Amino acid sequence: MAEQADNLRKWARQQAGDGEGRTPGQTRLIAVGSGKGGVGKSNISLNLALALQQSGRRIALIDADLGFSNLEILLGIRAQYTLQDVFAGRVELSAAFTLAPTGLMLISGGSGTLPGAAQSGLYVTRFAQQLAAIDGQYDLIFIDFGAGFGPYSAEMMGLCDELLMITTPEPTALTDAYALVKMMSQGHALPPIRLLVNRVREQASAVEAGEKFATVCQRFLSIRVEQLGAIPEDVAVLRAVSRQSPFFLAEPNSPAARAIRSLTRAPWLAQLTEAAQSLPANDSRGIRALFDRFVKRRSEGRS
Repeated sequence: MAEQADNLRKWARQQAGDGEGRTPGQTRLIAVGSGKGGVGKSNISLNLALALQQSGRRIALIDADLGFSNLEILLGIRAQYTLQDVFAGRVELSAAFTLAPTGLMLISGGSGTLPGAAQSGLYVTRFAQQLAAIDGQYDLIFIDFGAGFGPYSAEMMGLCDELLMITTPEPTALTDAYALVKMMSQGHALPPIRLLVNRVREQASAVEAGEKFATVCQRFLSIRVEQLGAIPEDVAVLRAVSRQSPFFLAEPNSPAARAIRSLTRAPWLAQLTEAAQSLPANDSRGIRALFDRFVKRRSEGRS
């Protein structure tokens, strides 16, 4: 572990030397996760990224759900390269982006085998290195992780600047989301967690679900969770999925699209992107900070 950490530090110094004109720590990373599938996580990731892009921010979206290509399907495109190609060393992360018809830069998760426990450490290592090489090219990068509790996704989610947890009001979704937070909290500090309740039929159910989740996390894990509100159940979402077109663009006046637009004005998102150039090089956010946290974990031998 110590030798690996030393090699990573040397690589980071080389990258810093080659990065003239790039602002350290400029790019912020938002992990999007859920405890179980079927809660609309990828749809939220895609449409929120598009809404922020329309507001003038430089946005990229990475589908880190290896073995699946949900974002490709939602956009109706076929990517030449995938994140699996990056991990296999066939292409650099910077060259794996596909320009979607919406103008959004995307990396697909690809199709194929899922990473096993033995591969997860190698994947996280390469992911951290490749992210460091594109620091400053985007304001925000959304990383859409697969549902569940794999070691690769859990570690990467914990290294990001923010964790956007997607759930529905159903007890199973809330329970699985809590289990994911609990697993991630064991042995490591977590980034700020924001909870978004999706597919809500009544606002009261979203409030109740959010309060219940936040209370349990605070009481049993001593973790604070900020509630971001809700995205309503909306037939416009189903129509957009069938047409393989993001609902934010296909039906911009739909209830779900209006909720996404409102979410882009949340203070925490504004704080992530404002005045990035004036932040100190040792700022605790951004890709460079992620890389530093990652190296520290490897040095401590707790990966």
